[in-house]
Amino acid sequence: MELNKIKALFIACFFCSLAGTLQSQTLTKYWVRFKDKNLSPYSVSTPTAYLSQRSVDRRTAQNISIDLTDIPVNQTYINQVNATGAQVFQRSKWMNAAIVVVTNTVQLSAINSLTCVLNTAPVGRFKLSGPDITMKPTANSLKTAGTNSVVGYKYGPSLTQVSQIGADCMHNNGFRGQNMVIAVIDAGFDQVNINQVFDSMRTEGRLLGTRDYVQGNTSVYEDYLHGANCLSLMAGNTPGQLIGTAPKAGYWLIRSEEAATERIIEECNWVVAAEFADSVGADITTTSLGYTTFDISSQNHTYADLNGRTAIASIAATMAARKGIFVLNAAGNEGGGSWNYVGVPADADSICTVGSVNGGGVHSGFSSVGPTSDGRIKPDLSSMGEGSYVCAPGFSFQSGNGTSYATPILAGAVACLWQANPTKTNMEILNALKATASKSSTPDNSYGWGIPNMCAAHNLMNGTTLGLTETTKPHHFNLFPNPAKTQISFSLNQKVESVQVTDVLGKIIEVVLADKGNGRYSLEFNNGMASGVYTVSIKTPQGAINSKFIKE
Repeated sequence: MELNKIKALFIACFFCSLAGTLQSQTLTKYWVRFKDKNLSPYSVSTPTAYLSQRSVDRRTAQNISIDLTDIPVNQTYINQVNATGAQVFQRSKWMNAAIVVVTNTVQLSAINSLTCVLNTAPVGRFKLSGPDITMKPTANSLKTAGTNSVVGYKYGPSLTQVSQIGADCMHNNGFRGQNMVIAVIDAGFDQVNINQVFDSMRTEGRLLGTRDYVQGNTSVYEDYLHGANCLSLMAGNTPGQLIGTAPKAGYWLIRSEEAATERIIEECNWVVAAEFADSVGADITTTSLGYTTFDISSQNHTYADLNGRTAIASIAATMAARKGIFVLNAAGNEGGGSWNYVGVPADADSICTVGSVNGGGVHSGFSSVGPTSDGRIKPDLSSMGEGSYVCAPGFSFQSGNGTSYATPILAGAVACLWQANPTKTNMEILNALKATASKSSTPDNSYGWGIPNMCAAHNLMNGTTLGLTETTKPHHFNLFPNPAKTQISFSLNQKVESVQVTDVLGKIIEVVLADKGNGRYSLEFNNGMASGVYTVSIKTPQGAINSKFIKE
């Protein structure tokens, strides 16, 4: 069904745009779609000929079959296209197509006359959906400030973004992304090969490789800084300053975006980048890019396109999820603007679209909203993209804004959660996160299902309370309502000796504990308690119980 929609889209684009296109020479790249994969040397029965063993294992673990979309584009067909004088630039096995550089009408006519070709359509230009970052250098004193420590990690100023989603809880229990693979698809990774914040990733062999689908090589360290900043939020490891949410995961760095230009080819590049991430066995892809309108207005995406089945990158994002990858994409920074809604491929089904909140858990005004044009709630989840603490090239620690930052913060935490639950599917992980997030019972198109909590999601999937032994864990412990306004309640089958509430900086907050009887308790806040994320520490004869809540 989806491939037929691609066909219809390409044919429409072709007949509407061909006239005058080659004459002006403003568009030289074309999608060339092939009719089939007949006579391929590859077979679904021997997938390791074109997929890594890790990629095959991911499918096997989730009962996903190898199918025709996994088989590469027929090289014979590629040779026939190149024989016309045109040059194949990229190829997409999921779409059974190639992006081809065409320099004249003779070449295009010859391509269309090939019996293997289904249709062709020009690849136009696009406009970025707005800057993703507002960087503000912090005072030099911050480079030595903040030694907040939680069981082994000194998070420093990065504590808020880590603890807000419970990533610190996963870290405390030994889940720090070990043996998980995250593919970061972005616009460049300036100085990642020398930046000190990534020292441990490099020395421990967790920088798995690079690809540049803009230039067609593997060199990404001299390009734009955006991907490097995003990477620091996951892989960064500078104690007392910045600890990423997955400081022990492995990373592939993939460039699909040319930051200095506004071309729709980057959306196409994303497709082949996602295919590559799948082939090398990535568990997770995280992308802080989005597409809405183009320089040529006739090629703009419209709100009607945001159904997950029209834009080619959105179709590919859904395809990646169906291959067992946990796909995260930034919602976009168009909130309150003329576009307002999420972009492409954030509209895709079965992926995790990430919106932004501030450190207090309040929706960021710039964060793009839903619904999709077919009525689905977007974003799916939210994390801290306002005032995020990152490391830029030059080992420069700064704060910045954007769903670009909310997305990798959450992606790293998801890696830790999946590491702890290796038998779960990508969709089971996503559903558990939604079911335990701050707005799980009342999702909306600003927060989605809300701010997730990794350990709460883990506990839901396992029927346990992470961090406590089988003999000491409480039954049915939960803080509610969460977020809270003037009080929060809990039930506990153990004697409560004392309760302490602290903010993200470790400051003790004054609260009143009320014993309601039958193991029911409530905490009443004073009127001056600010909005934000707080930790509740409950001391019992069997040990301490820690949990988090959001004060609205």
